[in-house]
Amino acid sequence: MIDELERFILVSKEGNITKAAEKIFITQSALSQSIKRLETELGTELFTQRGKQLRLTPDGKAVITIGSKIVQLWQNMKNPNVRESAYQTYSIGLFDNAALYLGKYFQDTIVSGRFSIDLTINASGELFSQLKWGMIDLAICVTDKRAQLPKSIICIETFSEELIPVSSPKHSGDINTIPFIFYNRSSNTRHQVDETFSKNALIPTVFAESTSTTFMKELAILGSGVALLPKNFVASELSQGILKKQKLPFVVKREYGMYIHDQSALAKDDVIIKAICRVLRK
Repeated sequence: MIDELERFILVSKEGNITKAAEKIFITQSALSQSIKRLETELGTELFTQRGKQLRLTPDGKAVITIGSKIVQLWQNMKNPNVRESAYQTYSIGLFDNAALYLGKYFQDTIVSGRFSIDLTINASGELFSQLKWGMIDLAICVTDKRAQLPKSIICIETFSEELIPVSSPKHSGDINTIPFIFYNRSSNTRHQVDETFSKNALIPTVFAESTSTTFMKELAILGSGVALLPKNFVASELSQGILKKQKLPFVVKREYGMYIHDQSALAKDDVIIKAICRVLRK
């Protein structure tokens, strides 16, 4: 099924059976049959077709993510140099600010050679999906308080960090009218922020939404509004007077957690788990 996976991934990139078939020098019929065999093996439909264009189904998107990892591992397994040097590698997924907190720890760990670590920095929702699918051993991501934790996922520990309201030093205004720069509406962080504002009976004026904390910070520096950002991410700008902390009548915090799969290569009592917890508790 490796060939079928590789062909399916190629078709998804091209969005067209004809173009994909030309690239690997087989007929359209042979390529279609290859994908059909994969669908039969998995027991699900991977594509829907609109005219000449193919669109991935939700299952198809999941198979692309998982299948790409399988193909990569297969290539590594065929490489004799990789086989000779292979030893335990832990795959760890982090949301952006957790990566900043843990950057020095992972750098020291990798240099020391105590562990082999494969790091992924991504949105919390994507990381949690990868953990559920068994693609990573450990996920540190912002808590999704809208969803129940699957039975296969173990929460090691939860942490909390304050989101500081920052703006240009020249910016001022009443909390009921000042424009806010928020995380994207679909994000776990945004859901927690919205809950905090709702509990305090305040409907914020939203100027912009983004998945990029760097972009949010730049907008705040330009005077576009007040951004809610982690303290460690804006500490330098605050100390230099590039940004100033605004006063809100309440504190905005977000919760994030460390999660493993019950089939993960890592267990909650492993040394690396305990070390990461110590860093995040500081």
